[in-house]
Amino acid sequence: MALEVARVLPRRTRVLDVGCGNGFIAHHLTALLGARVVGLDVTETTTAQIEYLPYDGQHFPLPDHSFDAVLLCYVLHHTQDLRAVLCEVRRVLRAGGLIVVYEDIPGGFWDRFMCWTHDLQWRGRTGRCRFQRELEWQTLFGSYGFEVVRERPLSRWRNLAYPVRHRFYLLKSHSAARPALPRTAAHPARAAHAHAHVQAPEAHDEAGAEQTVMV
Repeated sequence: MALEVARVLPRRTRVLDVGCGNGFIAHHLTALLGARVVGLDVTETTTAQIEYLPYDGQHFPLPDHSFDAVLLCYVLHHTQDLRAVLCEVRRVLRAGGLIVVYEDIPGGFWDRFMCWTHDLQWRGRTGRCRFQRELEWQTLFGSYGFEVVRERPLSRWRNLAYPVRHRFYLLKSHSAARPALPRTAAHPARAAHAHAHVQAPEAHDEAGAEQTVMV
């Protein structure tokens, strides 16, 4: 997956990996891009040797306009307060910054069933999953001033243990950062906890298979 992300970002791009999990995607991106990649999550430490920052699940501990790109790898459907997360993404991005998003899409019956089972598996740890369809994501991104530069479907077989439709989005930020609004999630602790685990079972299963499968 790191190779896939690196293909859409210029070299020397400074990247923030939100919900970085074990940190291996950030680790590989650092080498591929030849630039600083920072991992952000709510645990005290991470497994990979990366530049890592723990945060409180509400506000990124980073200055305004400090990154060229943000990676959201299967994070958004676990987020209990999308408004707060996307406001923080917009705040830390420089003008014209890029956002790489991977998401699960509840399209047909099988995909909705798989998303339902995923929600049951994670609800006790991260809160209810909020899956959305393509048009819903496009509308949401546009409301925050993010232009969809590129999008494409990804094979459901990227993760054999969770064969659901996936979608890749490359966004560009055109809005000036505004102050992030207070979080309104009913369970802020759960919202924070979501970021600590989301990439581990989903994104990093793919990272492990990256050496043999290129999608």
